[in-house]
Amino acid sequence: RLDEFAQAESDDQGKTVGLAKMMDIPRAASNFRFFAGQILHHEDRSTLFDRPPVRAVNYTTRHPLGVAALISPWNLPLYLATWKVAPAIACGNTCVLKPSEMTPRTATMLGEACTAAGVPAGVVNIVHGTGKGAGQPLVEHGDVPLISFTGGTVTGKNIARVAAPMLKKLS
Repeated sequence: RLDEFAQAESDDQGKTVGLAKMMDIPRAASNFRFFAGQILHHEDRSTLFDRPPVRAVNYTTRHPLGVAALISPWNLPLYLATWKVAPAIACGNTCVLKPSEMTPRTATMLGEACTAAGVPAGVVNIVHGTGKGAGQPLVEHGDVPLISFTGGTVTGKNIARVAAPMLKKLS
């Protein structure tokens, strides 16, 4: 679907089809391959602390957090969406991707591609709308413990202000 994705990225974002075909779409696909491979090397660790009179075991475990709200910008719509979706699902989370309202097409196509690839329903969700209408409800929702945002500084500060009292993880 390289040609289809490249044309949609060009129509939405304004870059040339050639650039999208050569750079953006292959990089987006590479994100899934990278995180799929990376998760194979992700392990829990434990170390023994043995300095009498203290003996202890320090350990690290990794568990999915739940629903990740992923808010992506207009300038690299598909690439940055996959940079958020791929690690979220590789780590066992579900996600709700809210793309920029200015560049929604390839996010919709990404959702369709995930379904076609066999990703279970409800794992990758796409919601369209404005920041206030779609992004803000995700940020404010009590059952969303993780937010990944790429965009403007003012919006980022607002997200941090809302998320901090709920101890949400931010990136």
